Amino acid sequence: MGAASLAGRVVVVTGASRGLGQVLAEVFAAQGARLGLLARDVEALDVLAKRLDTVAVPIRCDVADPAEVTAAMDRVAVALGGLDSLVVNAGISPGAHRAHNTPLGLWRQVLDVNLTGAFLAAQAAHPHLAASGRGRVVLTSSVMARLPRAGLCAYAASKSGIEGLARALSADWAGDRICVNAVAPGFYDTGLGAAFAGSDRLRDQVVSRVPLARFGEAGELAAAVAFLAADASSYLTGHVLAVDGGYGIGR
Repeated sequence: MGAASLAGRVVVVTGASRGLGQVLAEVFAAQGARLGLLARDVEALDVLAKRLDTVAVPIRCDVADPAEVTAAMDRVAVALGGLDSLVVNAGISPGAHRAHNTPLGLWRQVLDVNLTGAFLAAQAAHPHLAASGRGRVVLTSSVMARLPRAGLCAYAASKSGIEGLARALSADWAGDRICVNAVAPGFYDTGLGAAFAGSDRLRDQVVSRVPLARFGEAGELAAAVAFLAADASSYLTGHVLAVDGGYGIGR
């Protein structure tokens, strides 16, 4: 079994410009990874790259654009000598709309970014991960994939798709020595969960369903993702790891 550290690995993080993406980059850098940082806000990426204690390549990239994604993965591989791990963190969650009121354009936008974007990132990274011989892909699902809240039809569907995609890619790429897994975060005090944490009503609703009786901290999720992106997860593939404090099992 390999080490849990990311030392010596080249790791690409999508959606790295803010929230959980920034925390992931910080944790990975502290573990010795060299990083490709992808997001649409390249100015924020530049600021992040300069303060990380590692080599980091910031690249503007819209994950829903196949040409941009392919170019970004190739650029990281050339700049850093390869690519060992891909962490797909980019995602959106627009305002709540009950299913019958969800505009088709919104539905398509959410699936384009959250699901198709994840597929495009994994597909573009594949040749580099296969060349590594110890490739890792970590996709980001959500507790909403199995326990959706009202008004989040498109988001829940996109995250359910992520879990199916993780299993399908794990079957397709096992022969290339690429392990593909997903994390399903619960509610955190940053990123998309900040809206829940910032509302007394929503925060109380969430905490009432979490046996650990609190929101998660970003570093706790980053630690789980780092494990899946490292050599330590060499016999783990096609798995969805819930990092949610036990959300939904009852208190």
